[in-house]
Amino acid sequence: MASAVPALSCPIRFLCIHRYTPGLRKGGASPCEQRWLGKRGKPVKKMRLIPAERAHQIARKLQGTPGVSVSVL
Repeated sequence: MASAVPALSCPIRFLCIHRYTPGLRKGGASPCEQRWLGKRGKPVKKMRLIPAERAHQIARKLQGTPGVSVSVL
């Protein structure tokens, strides 16, 4: 009997934003500031595990912001 496959394989994730210096192109060699986000989308000092659905929801909201890349780990 086939079982339903969950949408996300990992129920908790980390959310990180990378802020780049204005005027520079985003890339691997460009210096950036990493900022970790918590459950409410506010910056926190340490990496925090948050529910995967919430992490992806916040990432979609931040997507397209100039000078910012978003990572869900």
